[in-house]
Amino acid sequence: MPKVLDNIIVAAVPDPNTHTVALTWAHGETTVNSFRHLVGKGVFAAFSDPAFFAQAQVGDRGRSLEWPGEIDFCADALWFEARPEDAPEQPRPFADRPAQHSTP
Repeated sequence: MPKVLDNIIVAAVPDPNTHTVALTWAHGETTVNSFRHLVGKGVFAAFSDPAFFAQAQVGDRGRSLEWPGEIDFCADALWFEARPEDAPEQPRPFADRPAQHSTP
């Protein structure tokens, strides 16, 4: 199970028709990450243009997936999105914690 900072992207193959990117990782696995839910929203409006979406590339040292215009996604976030079972346990928000009462 890869840990945070162990996730290095070695290749990215974007598919503008489905708004997905097939990522190959240094540890030998491949994932397909979808960006469909972002198309046309805010800074991701450019994803609507197939030629723009096709420009996805691996960032510096494989630690990100990037598009022109400073659009990038962290490698760890992409890995854990595709493989949530590998994600480190997150602390629960304060509101979700059971109340603790001290006894006098």
